[in-house]
Amino acid sequence: MMQELPSEAKLVKLRKVIKESFSYFDKIGNGTVQQDDIGTIMRYLGQFPSESELKDVLIPELLEKDSGGDHLVSYDAFEKMMQRCLLEHEYDADDPEMLLAAFRVLDPEGRGYIDANLMHEHLSTRGGKASDGFREREMSEFLDYAKDKESADSNRIYYEDYVAKLTEDVEKHLENIYKDARGPVAKGL
Repeated sequence: MMQELPSEAKLVKLRKVIKESFSYFDKIGNGTVQQDDIGTIMRYLGQFPSESELKDVLIPELLEKDSGGDHLVSYDAFEKMMQRCLLEHEYDADDPEMLLAAFRVLDPEGRGYIDANLMHEHLSTRGGKASDGFREREMSEFLDYAKDKESADSNRIYYEDYVAKLTEDVEKHLENIYKDARGPVAKGL
């Protein structure tokens, strides 16, 4: 089935959203960002490539278009790549059932929760590669968001609650930033 092309009005709105998101990281206003910010901007826009996809594919593609050698990514190169990713849903988030299935693998006893220390260990080497693991700041933010603060043992991540909370927050965020620029946001992330 062929994907419907977005209208010119939607493309204009999409460009505006991409430009605004990029500008948050364009610290001196010269139309460039540090290559290390690309993953954060993409995640803000609802695309979730792995760290190795960023390092091995996306950032080299962006830097190839900007051969200045300064490790800065231009807005023009980023916008083209980001439009492609968004319109093709290339790095869309996994659906909630996929996330729950992943958590259940880490919970063979079926307790409904995972110890935060075990989760930290798994996420430090996501996919078996340290390069795909969370950075320390990301790890801290994730665990703070995911742990059940109301439980007697606040070191537990009740993954069904976490996935429901995450799904709702991501959907609200994407609806808010895109409104009608990208077309319907897929329900369930």
